[in-house]
Amino acid sequence: MRALLLVAGLMVASVSGVAQAQTVVVADSTAALMSSNEARKVIEKLQVELKPQRERMEVLRKEAQAIEQRFQKDRSVLGEKGIQDLQKQAESKISEYNNLAQTVQKRSQEVQNDLLQKMLPKMEAVIDELRKAGNYDIIIEKKSVIFADTTVDITRKITEKLNAAK
Repeated sequence: MRALLLVAGLMVASVSGVAQAQTVVVADSTAALMSSNEARKVIEKLQVELKPQRERMEVLRKEAQAIEQRFQKDRSVLGEKGIQDLQKQAESKISEYNNLAQTVQKRSQEVQNDLLQKMLPKMEAVIDELRKAGNYDIIIEKKSVIFADTTVDITRKITEKLNAAK
């Protein structure tokens, strides 16, 4: 009985030690970074850069759709050659569309990687500064948390510090 009380006492002591004032906060590092002024400028510049490709992709999509509609409408009156011509046109449009989409995706990924490489040291410094200033013991990525009260979310603080940092 005495041993049981001793074990129970040790468990209570250890649990109360764990529950003892650990300051835990959450942050969405991606949202903080992408909301920063620097990231917004980079994204706007990328959107302008890729606008012609995206417009061309939209034209190609509409042209391929028109070919499909023509095929559906005129299938019975088109000869073998007409069907083959439409298929070649559609394949050409789809191929160009896919190449453009791949180019846009690759360029977007390059810009995102450059941004991350440039901003990551700033982000780490800002997070460390906030951790020290807020006396936080643990900062958890928000995406890994099932629930967190909005009062423990420091995402906005990270963005504000990133914007203030030069």
